[in-house]
Order: sequence, then structure tokens, then C-alpha cells
Amino acid sequence: MPNLLEVILAVIIFAIPLYPKFPLTEVVGSYVNIRLDDVIIATSVFIWIIYQLKNKVKVLKEPILWIFIAYWLALLSSALNSISNHQIEPISILLLHSFRRIEYMLVFFIAFDAIKTKNNLKFPLVFLCLACIGVSIVGLGQKYLSWPIVSTMNEEFSKGQLLYMSVWTRISSTFAGHYDLATFMSVVLVIIGPVALLAKQKLAKIALLVTWLISFYTLTLTASRISIVAFWFSISLALFLIKKKLWIIPTSILIAFSIFNSAELSQRLLATIPSLQKKLAFLQIERIVPTGTPIAVPTQKIVFVPTGNITKPAVQDPTVVQVPTAVPTPSRLRPDDFEYPKVDLDAGVARSGEIRFKVEWPRAINAFLKNPLQGTGSGSITLATDNDFLRILGETGLLGLISFLLIPVWFFVKTIKQKGDTVNHKLNYIFLCCIISMFANAIFIDVFAASKTAYMFWIIMGIYYANLKFTKNA
Repeated sequence: MPNLLEVILAVIIFAIPLYPKFPLTEVVGSYVNIRLDDVIIATSVFIWIIYQLKNKVKVLKEPILWIFIAYWLALLSSALNSISNHQIEPISILLLHSFRRIEYMLVFFIAFDAIKTKNNLKFPLVFLCLACIGVSIVGLGQKYLSWPIVSTMNEEFSKGQLLYMSVWTRISSTFAGHYDLATFMSVVLVIIGPVALLAKQKLAKIALLVTWLISFYTLTLTASRISIVAFWFSISLALFLIKKKLWIIPTSILIAFSIFNSAELSQRLLATIPSLQKKLAFLQIERIVPTGTPIAVPTQKIVFVPTGNITKPAVQDPTVVQVPTAVPTPSRLRPDDFEYPKVDLDAGVARSGEIRFKVEWPRAINAFLKNPLQGTGSGSITLATDNDFLRILGETGLLGLISFLLIPVWFFVKTIKQKGDTVNHKLNYIFLCCIISMFANAIFIDVFAASKTAYMFWIIMGIYYANLKFTKNA
């Protein structure tokens, strides 16, 4: 019989990725919403606290706890300092974002407490695979069957409005946006593929490989450049470390083929490196329109004006063009009811870089310079920085960034010091490569501030910690 924490962990692993981001109630003063996943996590943490009290708070004996506490103290110190000195954001918003970062990390402790024996490692993998299949089905339904999307890419979308994909839109499945989905897939695929090669039972090996292939196709549909590169590097390293080097070749061939077979992904990668694009012009990759976050460029404004039951774009004053990520329409309308302005994807890629390099990243650096030690408080530099390390640096300063980075450093040191060649030792290498994939994504995406990706990452880290204890390294 599974213990209660095992059941809770299974529910979290399955429910968090699969439940769409429908809001339950709005947080006043922001467009942050309380959702069902918050209720699930709050209930799970409450049960875990009771479990700890019954067991004399044994978590205090875990060495990793104190590194987490150091980061949490840095978070709260930054918020309190901002409240008393900077007054950039309302107190409730600063505290909300600080406590949400802590909330995301608490599942780490639920995960490692649920894994009592080596055999317990199997059930989270089963539910992770089921979640990946479910997420992929929803994503494919959005792509090919016009299933609706619930997004939080802007304030209006975050209210739970059902949207539909246009011909431009990259799938986001049940996630807030396509970048979050891509990050999730790029991390979990690093686990599923190598574990499939380590599995001894033929049926389990086949099931894992099928799950990996379906999930990998979902990753390519997101057309996220950083995620596909992060995944490629991380899984190659994982295969090398677990001594499955020959598998790097077919895996790399499949990834390369998928990139060139995806018109949007290949063009986005080529647009990132203009000189490479010229050299490979003979490939004649189909040019398509961009699918990024809505942004403004100096040309003409496009707005959607209702005309009967169908909405078509109407051109107004020549100022800016608004390019939607998903079709912002009530559920009764379909993508075919719309006409869209065509925009060069190369320009979209360039704008994406310019927003990061000229607006978001300098904004985070300026926040850091205001208070290098403590930053300006969580949530104080708007909703997006598109670099989670700069975001942490700007919001919590050097104290926050250093204490945060001590967590993966601790795992890295423990893993490279291990001696042994068992399956559990190899699992540690696989988990370490998950960290690498997540951190590579964090260079261009706010992955630790996105609830679904953050929850799943810290769950994986909790399982990683439990497995380290099995190999006598904790």
C-alpha cells in the first residue's frame, strides 16, 4: 500500500502539468490569480507539515534544508528592504511573489519524503509519463483539432478566456505559453529517454520510448530555440555519463532532422544567426510568419473589430502593429474567422532579441544596481525579464542569486564525488543533466517564476535528493 505522501506526490506530478490555468479568484492589485494548483499545493504542504510534526520535524536533519532557508531569508529580506526603502510595488505584491517562490520550492521536500526506498522511484516516473502523454494529447488537439487554449500571456488572457490557435501560434497545451511547455518537455525528456535505455523490462522500455517520441514531437511544435538546444546538449551529456554513448548519434540525427523538418523552428534558428542563414540559403526553407508574444513595431496599428459574428482586422492610425500569440476571441469563434497581417519572421526574431537586450535585461541590471546586495524585491521588475538569473539578481541581489545557485552547486558536488556504477548512480547523472537543461532555458526564459515548470523542476530535484541518499552521498 502506498503511503499518503506517495499518493500526494503522484497527484501533484499528474495534476499540475495537466490542469489548464483557469483562475479561481483574482489577487487584488495584480493580474495574478489563485488557481486549483495553488489549492493542491497548499493542501499538500499542510499534510506534509503534519507528517513532519508527527516525526519530530526530521527535515531539520537534512543538510540541504539550510541552503533553501538561506535563499528564503534572502527573498524575505529583499521584500522587507524594498517595502521600507524603495516602495516600488504594493506590499502585498512584493510579499506575494516572495511567498510564491517559496511555495514552488516546498514540493521538493514533499517529493524526497515520499521516496522511502529505491522501489519508490518507479511510481513518480509512471505518473510523469502519463502527464507527458496527457500534455502532448492536449497540445496536438490544439494544433490539429482546434481545441481551446487557456493562456496567461497577458492580463486579459489570464482571466481564463478560451482562445484558439491561428496558423501562426505555437502550441502551449495546458501551460501558460509555448515557452513554458517547451521548458517542461526539454527537462522531462532528459529523464525519460536515458531511463528507457536503462530499463530492464522490455515492455517498460517500449512504453518509455513511445512516450519520449510523442513528447519530443510536442517539443518541436513549440519551436522554442533555447529549449531544443538545451535539450539536445543535456540529453547528449546524460547519454555520455551513463555510458550509452552510441545512442548520442541516432538521438542527434533525430533532433537535427526534426529541426530541419520544422519550417518554423529551422527558420527561427537560422534567423538567430544571419550569417548561417545566408550559407544555408540553398535549403530554401519555407518562410512563415512569426508567433511570438504580442509586440509593437513602427508601422501600422492592427485591431480586431467585430463585424456581425465574424471579427476581421481593421487598420487604424499608422503607429504600430499588434501580432497576437493566440487568437484573443470568445470560444464561439474559430481561427478561420480571422484574417492576419503577414510579418517577416526574421524581424520577429530580431525584435525578440532587442526586447531582451535593450529593455528587459537592462531593467533587471538597473534594479540590481539600486541595491546590489538585496535587489528591489520579488515581482518589482515587472512580469517578464526573459532571463531568470538576471531576474533573481535584480529582485533579490547578490544574496538571493548566490544562495539560490548554492542549491545546484551542492547537487553537482555530491554527484561528481559519487563512486559506483549502479542504476541509482546513473540516475544521479541524469538528474544532474535535468538541472543543466533547466538552467540553460533560464538564460532566456523566466522558468523558475512560471508555476508549472517550477513545481515540476523542484519535484525532480526532491527525487534527485532522495536518490542521492540511496547512493550514500547526502
